[in-house]
Amino acid sequence: MSNDPRELIDFHEQQEDRPAGSRGWLIVLMVLLGAVLTLVLGLLSALAFGTAAHLQDWAGESMVVSGKYQTLTKDLVTQDYNGIYAGVMPRNHLVAEHPFDNRLNDPVKKAEGDQITFRGTQTGAQDGDFPHEVDALVAVQDGKLTVVETDVPGSYGAEGVTDSTVTGQRTKAVALGVGALACIALTAWGVRRVHRGVRAGV
Repeated sequence: MSNDPRELIDFHEQQEDRPAGSRGWLIVLMVLLGAVLTLVLGLLSALAFGTAAHLQDWAGESMVVSGKYQTLTKDLVTQDYNGIYAGVMPRNHLVAEHPFDNRLNDPVKKAEGDQITFRGTQTGAQDGDFPHEVDALVAVQDGKLTVVETDVPGSYGAEGVTDSTVTGQRTKAVALGVGALACIALTAWGVRRVHRGVRAGV
């Protein structure tokens, strides 16, 4: 074994460089992870704000109708097909005030408990592409009750879109936005801590 002091100094410097290098990679990973989480939370926040704005027009002017799949029909816009669903008109003051447009026939007046059919908003090419059961969000548009969206049962609650629904979406959007800002702050704090450790070890 050599007793050359220069070799001992070189060995000692190499040992100190290793943890500093690993901390450098740790900083890179922290920044990447923080950036990804911030982006995801930011996008979710923007989507929640968009949903709140989308639902605002229907607050207090909508109701929910549950439907079971019957058959399919040509979509009104695309080359795909929409599902046709059968349901029952619920109890709601809007039913007596507006005719129902099922997007299949001319609008007609309906009453609570009447059997109705309506066109779903999902598209597909065959029966298997459509859910067996849906909830339809029926809202007032141009003076008529129209199915504006269909989705899985429970998507619109029991009463349709209310002011509390919109408020809930906005609260969710704010919480996600705060989460994105917190992620930025935590990433910056963690990078500073690690960087100080690297400098202290030099």
